Amino acid sequence: MEFFLPGLAALLIAALIVFLVLPRLGAPILAVLSILLLAYGVYNHIQLFSSEYAYSTWQDRLKFYSPFVMIGGLILAILFYITYLVGSQGTSALPATNIPVNNAQVVEAVNNVAENVNMAANKVANVMNSTMNTVANAIGLGGNANRGANKNQGVLANLGAALATPFNRRPNNRV
Repeated sequence: MEFFLPGLAALLIAALIVFLVLPRLGAPILAVLSILLLAYGVYNHIQLFSSEYAYSTWQDRLKFYSPFVMIGGLILAILFYITYLVGSQGTSALPATNIPVNNAQVVEAVNNVAENVNMAANKVANVMNSTMNTVANAIGLGGNANRGANKNQGVLANLGAALATPFNRRPNNRV
């Protein structure tokens, strides 16, 4: 229990910082904060694991350059991300933004698509209605003069009428 509660408290504090504080900070502030935390993490890592790096033998010639390569790569990635956020004032690099669009053709295409979708939806609705009415008539829920229901009513109205009728007065009662 002595290891669980401090870990849980640290997790809750970290979650509060991530969900409540960080979204309110701007991107440049977060970039600077990440660089500072990265520098602290590298310093702490060197302090903790310098003795273990002394036992590493197969990369002795390259180990002096590895921190500079990693930190340089991370700094370049952060700088590229900052330039992506700031952007340029020239034309956009996105190809679709520089193409002129003929609005009449777009409107016609959207109208054709909408018309075809509506026709398909109506056909599906007609097929579903006829199927539901056939099934409802087969199980005794269709329009019936004995219940006072209209044959043009939907299945749900006839289902409501059928459920409201006492069981012994329903047609096709086989009890």
